[in-house]
Amino acid sequence: MTPPIEAFAVSELEDRINVQSNNRRKKGGDIDLRKCELLELIQYECRLQGSKEDRRSIIQCAPLVKLFRRCAGGLMVETTAWDGENLN
Repeated sequence: MTPPIEAFAVSELEDRINVQSNNRRKKGGDIDLRKCELLELIQYECRLQGSKEDRRSIIQCAPLVKLFRRCAGGLMVETTAWDGENLN
């Protein structure tokens, strides 16, 4: 089972990526997410409509779009909620 992860507001994302796990600022300056490359990943959530035994049952899938930012130094951050607020 995955360990619980602390939840925080979307507005805190840029501050959070610039802090180490020991709550100290990372060396090398602040990372500005707006300057990082924007990437998109589409996943699909699929559900069976009907029972497994019924040959007429169908699988219905819906796309789930996820956004990421790839920054210098190899940092990759999921920014789906953040970019939804800031891309306008």
